[in-house]
Amino acid sequence: MFKNYIKTALRNLFKHKGYSLINILGLSIGMAACLLILLFVYDELSYDSYNENADRIFRVAGSFRYGGRDFDIATVPAPMAGVLIDEYPEIEDAVRFRQSGSLIVQYGDNIFKETRVSYADPSLFDVFTIPLLKGNQETVLSSPNTLILSRNTAEKYFRDEDPIGKTLKIDDRDDYRVTGVFEEIPDNSHFHLDIILSMSSLPDSKNTFWLNMNFLTYILLQKGTDPKALEPKLENIIIKYMGPQIEKFMGRSMEKLAADGDMRGEYYLQSIKDIHLHSDLLGEMEPNSDIKYVYIFSAIALFILIIASINFMNLSTARSAGRAKEVGIRKVLGSYRKQLVGQFLTESMILSFISMAIAVLLVRFAVPLFNNLSGKSLEISDLASGSMPLVLILIPILTGFLAGCYPSFFISAFQPANVLKGQMRTGVKTGPLRSGLVIFQFTASIILIIGTFVVYNQLHFIQNKKLGFNKEQVLILNNTYLLGNQVESFKNAMLSYPRIIGATVSGYLPIPSNRNVSSVFPGGKTSSEKSTSIQNWIVDHDYIKTLDMKILEGRDFSRDFSTDTSAAIINQAAAQQFDWEEPLNKKLGRVTTTQGGISIHTVIGGVEDFHYESLRNTIGPLVMFLGDSNNMISFRIETEDISETIGLFSKKWKEFLPNQPFEYMFMDERFNDMYSTEQRIGKIFGVFAALAVFVGCLGLFGLAAFTAEQRTKEIGIRKILGASAPGIIRLLLKEFIILVSIANIIAWPIAFFAMSRWLRDFAYKISLSVWIFFLAGLVTLFIALLTVSYQAIRAALSDPVKSLRYE
Repeated sequence: MFKNYIKTALRNLFKHKGYSLINILGLSIGMAACLLILLFVYDELSYDSYNENADRIFRVAGSFRYGGRDFDIATVPAPMAGVLIDEYPEIEDAVRFRQSGSLIVQYGDNIFKETRVSYADPSLFDVFTIPLLKGNQETVLSSPNTLILSRNTAEKYFRDEDPIGKTLKIDDRDDYRVTGVFEEIPDNSHFHLDIILSMSSLPDSKNTFWLNMNFLTYILLQKGTDPKALEPKLENIIIKYMGPQIEKFMGRSMEKLAADGDMRGEYYLQSIKDIHLHSDLLGEMEPNSDIKYVYIFSAIALFILIIASINFMNLSTARSAGRAKEVGIRKVLGSYRKQLVGQFLTESMILSFISMAIAVLLVRFAVPLFNNLSGKSLEISDLASGSMPLVLILIPILTGFLAGCYPSFFISAFQPANVLKGQMRTGVKTGPLRSGLVIFQFTASIILIIGTFVVYNQLHFIQNKKLGFNKEQVLILNNTYLLGNQVESFKNAMLSYPRIIGATVSGYLPIPSNRNVSSVFPGGKTSSEKSTSIQNWIVDHDYIKTLDMKILEGRDFSRDFSTDTSAAIINQAAAQQFDWEEPLNKKLGRVTTTQGGISIHTVIGGVEDFHYESLRNTIGPLVMFLGDSNNMISFRIETEDISETIGLFSKKWKEFLPNQPFEYMFMDERFNDMYSTEQRIGKIFGVFAALAVFVGCLGLFGLAAFTAEQRTKEIGIRKILGASAPGIIRLLLKEFIILVSIANIIAWPIAFFAMSRWLRDFAYKISLSVWIFFLAGLVTLFIALLTVSYQAIRAALSDPVKSLRYE
């Protein structure tokens, strides 16, 4: 029996090649899109699971309120790890990381800038599963001025040499001995390192000051320990260790500070498997993703697969008249309904598995493109890992069953007497379910199109919003700390060229760069009862004018005033935070040492608020002081002949530092990097929205062809009675215009709700204009009409004589 089902199914597929091709193409694209997104989701959910003890590894994070501001931070004080191990038996081990920023590393003639560098404790290998290829894991990080390299980094520096015992020069001043080589950290990890320096090389690692939070600390819990039961006990650390230092530093006890609403604090535990999708704290080792995008992409995959399945259902039920006589004759000859259901489901399953095979081939060629789009490194072999093989089987089975379920029961229910008398009604008007399915298809497509428009408009808004500084025509040189005391000489040498308009030396820029949140005391320490924690930036005399910021009151830093070394400039948000209507000549106390030393500064100017963080965040209070911070030099340049100007920089750099790499970037490009996630999301939305519309239009094309075919005689009679071709076209298009219009009415409020929630992540955002929704509606209506018009025009221009002979 089953063999007969297959033979009949294949016969029908080849008999109706056009409809079979549309169904297979639509299902293949839908399944391929679904597989790509499932690979993406599977990769996102697998982060950090490579660690053997992943279920027992947690990161200690903090949530604090200080000086009227709330902040969540991934870093904790240096002594935290030791106290946790000594005082909490539930904790088996702990490891600290301290990021070092970028380093210039040299071995012989090989000089590279390394950005994925961190200090770590020797217990690294006891907590994380990082295979050590060379060296003894008990000792590789135990001594000062030692380091270990990733496998690829070791090959980069030493090629075929044995790296163990070799010496690398760091930043042209410190020598570090290579003691080990570790395997590359997997891509699906929330951190990646190429060089790991021994923690004992860092003097700050022995700091006992509990108000400096610079160390990422991970703990390994004892088996059977409940992290939720451990978390409340961490409050004792704040009371026992932080409390006395806060009271000494602030002049008030923690209880008093909490009662006044000036401070609160707690430590909590983050499962390592939750960090990538559920954490966005200050001090993260790398930018993380967001679980909402997993939900969004999962929904898109489901939508596209459903749209492709709907095509099959629509075309199968629309073709019901063509198979009605077959059903009638089979029933007259004794076939049971369950046999007919089995026949039609078999056809659906065969078509579904053929589509899955084609989908896998499509994925094979689409994976590199999708990787470029999503920033992933997925491989086609991932389809054979984990539970993916089961998915490859379940998707065609479920799709085949769901897509073929209704048509099989619908067609098999035909009454033989009615069928053989020719009393079957077909077409769009007789299929309310089919119309509903078309509406669903285009509703999903319109939502995706609106989402794409909103994402791109928000990105355009970000790129063109007034920022409070001018990011255009600013070239930034990296690694300028290597110049040492020659920084000013280099800066002045470049300013001698007419194409260089201005320059400033600073490690703090309104793009991703250094940040420094420290305590300040409005009014000065002696006269202030309250402190607040805000951005403290060290800049030079030329910072504000080079970045084209606006002084609203007072003046800029000036070399004509020697007292400016004890001056400060604040932004509008800081004046509001301090409740200063007249900030000029006010005093500010600033923490200047790790032990809580204070210096007093006088406010000489107020600068207009500028966006120094992502537009997801409101502009926070910020204060600028004069000082030395030579990590970067920013040059404002003329736009004429950029390549020649860069050549001037390169030449001068080689004169000052002949053995060091020359690296630069443009501020506007670095600014846009802050929104790389949104840019990727916008592109992915656009691609899958286009796929959804294309798959929906395939079904619409087939349905329009069938509708025109079923109304062939009607069209012939209308033409003989005087109907014009435009009138016939309007007649055939009207039904589809109504369906797409209904889809727009349903999609608009859903899209408005979804995109309003997405925009809530931005403190500065676009308004959801009506034109976005109308434009999406017009686009889908135009595409639908374009799809259907071919069949409508073809039917309208057909010879009525041939139409009346049609059977």
